[in-house]
Amino acid sequence: MPRVASLDELNAHLRQCRVTARGRTCGSRVETVGARFARDLAAALPVPARPFEACVLQPGSVDKYQTAAFDGNRYSVPRRWAFRPVTVKGYVDRVEIVADHRVVATHARTYATGERVLDPLHFLAILETRPATLDHAPVYRDWALPPAFTDLRRDLEMRLGVRAGVRQFIRVLQLLAAHPLDRVEQAGHSVRIRGDPTAVAITACVERLARQPSGPSDTPASLTPSALPDLSRFNRLLTSHPTPEEDPDE
Repeated sequence: MPRVASLDELNAHLRQCRVTARGRTCGSRVETVGARFARDLAAALPVPARPFEACVLQPGSVDKYQTAAFDGNRYSVPRRWAFRPVTVKGYVDRVEIVADHRVVATHARTYATGERVLDPLHFLAILETRPATLDHAPVYRDWALPPAFTDLRRDLEMRLGVRAGVRQFIRVLQLLAAHPLDRVEQAGHSVRIRGDPTAVAITACVERLARQPSGPSDTPASLTPSALPDLSRFNRLLTSHPTPEEDPDE
């Protein structure tokens, strides 16, 4: 029995076993397993266009807590799908929740019983009307955000006061519903460097980063000018009229 640390490692091990097995023969046969498999494959029907999904499908519904049940546990979905029917797909390593013919939530599967597997991003809308949830609800209290977000919240509270600072920080967190974590983190860092962090400034920076092509750079994209100005053009302002030696079209 192989001992592995993850399903990816197990799949890699099994694939290597299959590759190795192609070169062996069985019993008194002369043909290798690989040669026999190639002959069988040529005579087989084509592979279906849609791959087989190795999962358990079951219908479900989302309750008022924005969770759907599967195998004795509950998994969260975004608020817009509360009180709606869904399809839950249970794979060996994850649970997917499907609504409107698309996956609206994905979670790592738990094999315990009675657990609630919650994604903080699914509850961002609640923070708009209940900001105290940010510090008291377990889904946010245990949220492991990068240290840059803690520093940003501290700066906002120092500049604007605790109440207004928290509301500004919540607006920044809500950007994570549409933008990746690293982009919002980069935007917050860039705005903090300028010394005037606000949710409006960070939002504008995030949207600017989203429009820029991705690529490795040592300088934050928000701080890199898109084009360098041609400073030689300012020399034309030094004289109001061309001298006889000068061509006015140059």
